[in-house]
Amino acid sequence: MLQIQGLRKSYGKLVALDGVDLTVEKGETVVIMGPSGCGKSTLIRCVNRLTEPDEGTILLQGQNVLELGHIELQDLRRKVGFVFQQFNLISRLTVLDNVIFHLVLGGMDRDQAATRGRRVLARVGLANTEDRRPHELSGGQQQRVGIARALVTNPEIMLWDEPTASLDPILVGEVLEVMEELVKTTSTTMVIVTHEVSFALRAAERIVFMDKGQIVEEGRPQEVLANPQSEIACLYRKLLVQ
Repeated sequence: MLQIQGLRKSYGKLVALDGVDLTVEKGETVVIMGPSGCGKSTLIRCVNRLTEPDEGTILLQGQNVLELGHIELQDLRRKVGFVFQQFNLISRLTVLDNVIFHLVLGGMDRDQAATRGRRVLARVGLANTEDRRPHELSGGQQQRVGIARALVTNPEIMLWDEPTASLDPILVGEVLEVMEELVKTTSTTMVIVTHEVSFALRAAERIVFMDKGQIVEEGRPQEVLANPQSEIACLYRKLLVQ
């Protein structure tokens, strides 16, 4: 499904990715964890070229992402759902219009897009919010709109960039609940960057630990957290037992 080989990215003298290799199978849920600045967000942003890597190979369904022209890249991005740390909603648009904006922009009939949009809003627990504006929603609800926006294109893969990072701790649970339900009820491939250890234990099939731009350990959640081999995995285990 997703094959990343030798991926490198630097910002001046700061090395964000230092030769990362990662394979994600179709339908697999992979959680990426590590300290701030370790390169995990940069890694998933390279998959749909929101960030351009310096070198390496990214194959998505056998297609070399780094060789795509502008039009081909736009087509690929419709197959890749992305949930951001920040909600990135358009304040002047209703909830429904935020969700279906890219469908309509891509040429889909608005009524057809609205039907699909209402379906995904119901799926994330927001069936009665379609006419509201973002400022009328809580942070947790806004992030669920962001999730619906990513889901509405029926993506082949979902990329999640610390989706609870901008939320008040009280609101984190409602977003994690939606995420867990999606993991359980869909066959969509998911790559999730998060610090939520308990969520990773419940939802992930594999945890990948990163540090200083490299993958330092990976494996089944119960196994790597029960017997961590890397310093980073040991730190996350301590969070779990506190």
